[in-house]
Amino acid sequence: MPEIPPIGHGPMGSVNRTSGASASEATVRAPVPGDRAGDRAGDRVELSSHARLLNRLLLLPDVRDELVERVRHAIADGTYETPEKLDGTVRTLLEELQDLRR
Repeated sequence: MPEIPPIGHGPMGSVNRTSGASASEATVRAPVPGDRAGDRAGDRVELSSHARLLNRLLLLPDVRDELVERVRHAIADGTYETPEKLDGTVRTLLEELQDLRR
């Protein structure tokens, strides 16, 4: 079975965003003999919802190990949970539950 080349600036052309398209939609333009790549409309690629989810995961920030370690120590020391933090957490939870009911 032949190997599939990567998408990008290679022998298959470049990947370009279509006008008005979301980040999960793209148009792949394959070079046509005698034409410059990108001068001619190409095939349309539609990404699955699974692919869109994976793309969103790639956009998540890296884990901040220092912050995680600091919070772990505060929890172990009993200094993390304060009345203000608990009130804020309950308030946020109630707001989210109200949004789900709408």
